[in-house]
Amino acid sequence: MSRTYADCTAATATGDTTETLMGTITLSAKARKIKAVWAYASAAATMTIAEVQTGIVRLDSADVSLAPFKFPLDQITLLTSGAVGLPTHIIPVDIPVLGMAKIDCYVTMDMAQTGALKARVGIIYEGD
Repeated sequence: MSRTYADCTAATATGDTTETLMGTITLSAKARKIKAVWAYASAAATMTIAEVQTGIVRLDSADVSLAPFKFPLDQITLLTSGAVGLPTHIIPVDIPVLGMAKIDCYVTMDMAQTGALKARVGIIYEGD
């Protein structure tokens, strides 16, 4: 019987327009297939309209054939009123993997940031 697993990086400062390593996700020993990916950036209320143009996530691995694997970074906007919009999309994929594979998660922002911006990347996978 297959089971569903999920893991994500810590919320990490995005590093403006420079590609930044968000973290490395190590899949469980039972992993067999990546089924979905997601990523979001949380923007502080100091962001300008231009800065809310998010960025691109790139996954890379010496253990899994991913290259090239890029997808858009969703934006969560935090308003001064405390309201939050949460449009994070889960993107379905079908990528075979081996157990204990390590996947590096990178993000590059489209615009330089003046406020505090952090992002997180996640992987949903199937295993034994």
